[in-house]
Amino acid sequence: MFKGVYYGESNTNLDISSYTQCLLFLQESIIPPLTNNSDNGTLIQYHGISKNDNIKQSIDKLSKQITASAVNLEQQQHVLCVFSYGPHIQKMLSILEIFRKSYTKDHESLHQWNKLTSFDVIKEGRNELLEKKLKVPILITFVSGSNAMGLDLHGFTKQ
Repeated sequence: MFKGVYYGESNTNLDISSYTQCLLFLQESIIPPLTNNSDNGTLIQYHGISKNDNIKQSIDKLSKQITASAVNLEQQQHVLCVFSYGPHIQKMLSILEIFRKSYTKDHESLHQWNKLTSFDVIKEGRNELLEKKLKVPILITFVSGSNAMGLDLHGFTKQ
């Protein structure tokens, strides 16, 4: 393999340090095939998180998204997809746990499904014959007020 950022066996042409580029790639290319939402029976609201995000603003945004989904529940199934990668995952987990705690205090429980996957970053090693391989984790989480979803979350773990 040549140096670059890979997902699966294909080169993504991403710069792993550009979180906006990587989060957009996750939202558009990686998450949709994992959910198998081919009939569009479920409306997925995406929320990518970076380590620079404000915790309070992110929690407020997630609350608004899930509240709006509860209001429109009779029309179409709504689900939140929160995702991040690499050094941004710690912030995502903090935001998600605070959000879940504040939401379940005021409402019924939330249901959560997680999937951990990774980018493979290949860099030049000490010489041209060696290469450094690094796995950068990707965490994808679906949150819903309803236990029954119209998504096929094969490979996801229910929490």
